[in-house]
Amino acid sequence: METTFNEKDSIRVITEMIENSKSNLKDNSFFYLLWGWLVLIASITNFVLLKMGYFEIAWIPWPILMFGGGIVSGIVGHRIGKKAKAKTMFDTTMAYLWVAFVVTIFIILFSAGSGNISWKASNVLIIALYGLGTFVSGGILKFKPLVIGGILSWAIAVATLFIPEIFSLVMVALSIVVAYLIPGYMLKSKEKSLSHV
Repeated sequence: METTFNEKDSIRVITEMIENSKSNLKDNSFFYLLWGWLVLIASITNFVLLKMGYFEIAWIPWPILMFGGGIVSGIVGHRIGKKAKAKTMFDTTMAYLWVAFVVTIFIILFSAGSGNISWKASNVLIIALYGLGTFVSGGILKFKPLVIGGILSWAIAVATLFIPEIFSLVMVALSIVVAYLIPGYMLKSKEKSLSHV
């Protein structure tokens, strides 16, 4: 049985692709902004607590904020998955990228927590991972601010090698601003302009 593909079908497919694009931008901006703000708050709070001498509790913002962010991401991701009409290659690629990112971060944090690498080294690696994640995402989304944010994160990771350990937390914060927050707000703005198309 042959199916015909007429002009109406072509227009419908193009319209669905445009809607998918808008949805992908909106969904991505949410996650970049959520995680950007959570990591920024955790790293700055950790830094301030260390500077104030609260060494025993300085790490506490991380598990609280990251656990909360994980719950919110899981709920939002589940809702996005339920309303998606079809899973595209784009969706699959992004999912694999960010799952690999999270697993690698856990390995780095476990290594630092067990004393196998220093916290400074773990921060350098995590900043470099921010660069990797945003650089690849920017390429997939064809969104230059994410690519630039990734490159800047790599530069920040290298610079972090040459500063005292405590200031590596400030570099984490700086990296998250250039790799997640600025591009996240730009994605959100682009999504708004696309929604008027």
